[in-house]
Amino acid sequence: MILSELLKKSRQFLCQLATIDLQRQWCAVAPHAHPLPAEGLPYPCNAKGHLAWDKGGHPLWLGQRITVPTAVQGYAVAGLTLRLALTWWADRATVYVNGQAVHHGDLFDHSVRLCLDVAVTPGQTWDVVVELVSPHHDEGALVRSQLLWESPEGVDPGFVAAELEILETFAEHVEANALAPLLSKLLETGGDRLDPLLHHLHDRLQDCAEPLRQFQMHLCGHAHLDLAWLWPISETWSVAQATFASVLALKKNYPELTFTHSTPALYAHLEHHAPALFRAIQTAVAQGWWDIAAGLWVEPELNLISGESIVRQLLYGQHYLQQAFGEVSPIAWLPDTFGFPARLPSFLSQAGIRYFVTQKLRWNDTTRFPYGWFQWQDASGARLPSLMSAPIGEGVDPVKMAAYAQEWFQQTGSRRSLWLPGVGDHGGGPTADMAEIVRRWQRLGGIGPQWQWTPVRSYLDQLMAETPPQAIWCDELYLEFHRGCYTSHGDQKAVHDRAQRQLQQAELWSTLAAIATATPYPQTTLKTLWQQLLFNQFHDILPGSSIPEVYAEVNPTWQTLIDSTQNLLSQAQAAILTAIADGSPPETGAIPVVIFNGLNGDRAGVIHLNLADLPAAVPSWRVYCPRGDYDLPAQLNLPQQCLSFWAQDIPSVGYHLLWVCPRSQPDGLPTPPLGYVLENDYLHVEIDPTTGEITNLYDKLNHRPCLGGPGNQLRFFRDQGQYWDAWNIDPNYAQHPLTGATLESIEWVCWHQLEQRLRVTWRFQSSRIQQEYVLQYQTPWLRIDTSLDWHEAHILLKAAFPLAISAPTITCETPGGITERPTLPNRDLDPHAQAKWEVPFLTWVDLSTPEYGLSLLSDCKHGVDAQPQQLQLTLLRSPTWPDPHSDRGEHHFSYGLFPHSQSWQKARVPDQAAAFNHPLTAAIAPLSTSGSLPSHGSLLAWSDPNLHLMALKQAEDARGWILRVADAYGDGGTFTLQPSLLPWYPTEQHNFLEAPPQSLPWPTRLKPWQFLTLRLGMAAKG
Repeated sequence: MILSELLKKSRQFLCQLATIDLQRQWCAVAPHAHPLPAEGLPYPCNAKGHLAWDKGGHPLWLGQRITVPTAVQGYAVAGLTLRLALTWWADRATVYVNGQAVHHGDLFDHSVRLCLDVAVTPGQTWDVVVELVSPHHDEGALVRSQLLWESPEGVDPGFVAAELEILETFAEHVEANALAPLLSKLLETGGDRLDPLLHHLHDRLQDCAEPLRQFQMHLCGHAHLDLAWLWPISETWSVAQATFASVLALKKNYPELTFTHSTPALYAHLEHHAPALFRAIQTAVAQGWWDIAAGLWVEPELNLISGESIVRQLLYGQHYLQQAFGEVSPIAWLPDTFGFPARLPSFLSQAGIRYFVTQKLRWNDTTRFPYGWFQWQDASGARLPSLMSAPIGEGVDPVKMAAYAQEWFQQTGSRRSLWLPGVGDHGGGPTADMAEIVRRWQRLGGIGPQWQWTPVRSYLDQLMAETPPQAIWCDELYLEFHRGCYTSHGDQKAVHDRAQRQLQQAELWSTLAAIATATPYPQTTLKTLWQQLLFNQFHDILPGSSIPEVYAEVNPTWQTLIDSTQNLLSQAQAAILTAIADGSPPETGAIPVVIFNGLNGDRAGVIHLNLADLPAAVPSWRVYCPRGDYDLPAQLNLPQQCLSFWAQDIPSVGYHLLWVCPRSQPDGLPTPPLGYVLENDYLHVEIDPTTGEITNLYDKLNHRPCLGGPGNQLRFFRDQGQYWDAWNIDPNYAQHPLTGATLESIEWVCWHQLEQRLRVTWRFQSSRIQQEYVLQYQTPWLRIDTSLDWHEAHILLKAAFPLAISAPTITCETPGGITERPTLPNRDLDPHAQAKWEVPFLTWVDLSTPEYGLSLLSDCKHGVDAQPQQLQLTLLRSPTWPDPHSDRGEHHFSYGLFPHSQSWQKARVPDQAAAFNHPLTAAIAPLSTSGSLPSHGSLLAWSDPNLHLMALKQAEDARGWILRVADAYGDGGTFTLQPSLLPWYPTEQHNFLEAPPQSLPWPTRLKPWQFLTLRLGMAAKG
């Protein structure tokens, strides 16, 4: 018999002596049955060997009496340790032994090895009852149940069987032919005479497996704690306390233990609500065995948040760690985030991060990520050593760990691997049983990699010193899975995007007001609001993949964010209003109105002033610009109760005062055309009266039609059958189209020089869809304002735009820059590229040739698919798990079409998207002639329009002000402050943590895609 066959048969023979399968011996029993009835009907096993029952939170009680035999396959068991090993798929699990509850578990703490006795006697019995409650989304199952026999002191059949399997795994590294006679003898020996032979075989294995001692496996206990998911946030705090207390208690009995956990937000909660536990963690960190592998405030969704939000995740996370533990984390530990944008290396490297760690791309549904240890490089040239770690939530299984070590060696060439034992998701961490297995394997000298408890940071430093990563990855880390998370729970995306934009504007104008008017800067309030926003960006909240109870907790915090940021913004702009010297009114009854521009660069746009803010007795109004002494285009719009007017030359990060003057005669609204046509100097748009779709989008500047077929086609698809319902779009959804919506009405809302607004209403099954096509004066895009009352399940809604051009790629705005993705289908692409059939973007996506293109602009929709001649925006999904009411109800959002000549860079698409999402705002000013500010001015300006404003804020140490800009076009640029109303001057250049200062060449030249963070001071007046 050849050696491989001998190894296999010997291992199978030993496993039969070490294990008894219990699956077919369970009977359905009454709750809490004890003692068990003498007889019962066996519960049936399915084709997988599982004991399954219906989903929906249904209970199942199983029981059996376990009796110790004299021998197993002739191998005497008296004096051996007996363990009961169970694995389940259940929302809740409780194991009872002789009527006493001995273990509680759930979907995540889903297995246990219970010691029934350390030294059994034949004839001993135990009544074991298992209470299981099925998940609401899936059938429950008792997956595995076994009795395991172990020697309390020496090796046993199960131990040696594991060694033989490890030897097979590492066959290329060992010479094992000398084992053949011993293995043949093993198969010929009876169970009652086996022990001496087992010890002899173990010793010989040690000799032939000596080369395997060169492999080192570092273990670090881990507990991935989802801050919210299938349990409410309030439960997370108690789960975390229990987990950390368990780890600290375990350390007392196992001083060799090491542990790592991230999430500064969680540590901050413990500091205030469990101070004694927090102090014990501080001590553990100071002792070096508890590793803070953190860096970001939470483990966020990273594809759908702004670059500045990523900066704040790092800033507040690292500053907290410095304050609480005396140092920042060199590790960005993100094992569960659903994909990573291409610019992340730049973000992390500017925040004290030296290593990036995830394991999430192990979940890919199409390809295997090629590297375990690599340099991740972004478009600016920033590089970061990156680890695709072992899976999380694992136990201590010598065979599985050896297989991983061999896989790691083949992938990286390194004999030094990392294993992360510990129950996760819902907490738990490493267990005493895991630590005991490690000790036993070490004590008995089990073959294979040498195990050693090690902090993660130490492991990474050793790995970097011995085996610096050679492979280079220059792309996003796209997760080929969870593509529905760009869209699910659209209400969360919409309120997040609004709160994110509003918070950045509130911070900007609070800074300007503090400098220009000496208004107190609300630093503490702003930090609290940022931390709440960052918390809500957690990767199971913002993606829409949590239970309803989570959103019941989160939604009030969104409302607080919206209300508080609006109040801060209003207060800051009100302070500036009172400081503006209006000058003399141009006529009696004139009202000063100030237009605010929160973006860099001068701007123009249509303003809507609420008539409720103006005297009701005045029949009409004109808008007068004192700079140039002329009236601006204006229109009284009684149907919408607003005064619309055109404002131009609004300075960069500044304001412009205009006068709204009374008129004696109101203007009537012009009569709309007979057909449904919207037109301005840029676009000619025709709407089909029978479908409500765009039949013609004509670019008047470039004299060309833009569409290759009807545009804004609302397409509906059946989207069902994916296990991870809220996470995943059915890959075959396009094969399941549904009958479209029925047009109910089409009517003009308003039609005049400044704005044309056409309302279209459809009915789809139980849902109502209303859209308004909006074309404004001197505006190069068509906006589509959308309101839905959605009541569907497992239906995907997309808006399709067939185009009159063809391109092999699209360009998507992603955090901190852009990412090019392929248009599909394209059989010439590699499988990874073909897997990008649904991709995320932030506020714009563009399909262009060098001569012409079209951009989709969006205020809160983030999923898109692209064909060579089509863009298709994903508007809504309607999953039913884990939230059965996800996406049901009202939705309000906008998207737009921007046709342009040449490339997206030359068309200034990032500028247009910023203007689309940050319209000019207006406020009525108090009459004042004594203010210190002029009626028109920029409060902050710089020379290069390619450099976009990310943030203006007070420094964290309150010494000066922090300005951050980014190259939005990939061309680099020179940053030079231009004269403004405020006497800015640069003092230091910083990283994202606002320290340490770097040398400041002035003017500052940015490399392509670079970020620039400056500390600014104020020059003395006079």
